[in-house]
Amino acid sequence: MARLEAEVRMGCRVGAVRRTDDVFEVYLEGGGRLSARVVVAASGSFGRPHRPALPGLEGFAGQVLHAADYRSPATFADRRVVGTGNSAVQIAAELARPARVTLATRGPVKFAAQRFLGRDLRFWLKRTGLDTAPRGRLLPRPPAQPVLDDGR
Repeated sequence: MARLEAEVRMGCRVGAVRRTDDVFEVYLEGGGRLSARVVVAASGSFGRPHRPALPGLEGFAGQVLHAADYRSPATFADRRVVGTGNSAVQIAAELARPARVTLATRGPVKFAAQRFLGRDLRFWLKRTGLDTAPRGRLLPRPPAQPVLDDGR
């Protein structure tokens, strides 16, 4: 993480974070303490991925892999791969050379830029309140989930 000038700690559980002046004190479970000017809580949704029960799965002879379990394109050389969704498109871009990739979708894939006016899309969603906007008169049904960028 040299490019970010950040020290990344994985496999640690944080017991508490306290701010003192311009520094955060991070107390690790089991002992240990870190100091930092900035703390990023990156729990992510891959810690507990949703694996729905798919009809016919018990008779499927192929491999079913959640994006959270994907590690590298090497294990997919010369294989046929099918997927859909944001993570699938990003993984598909990586797998396009060693494997034959198909994206299975209910409709056309809609791409949205990850960055807009110099800021991440999530910044704008939060700034405008659209990230928590209730469905209703202005948003009668949720829009199709766009794929952020194209995996490159």
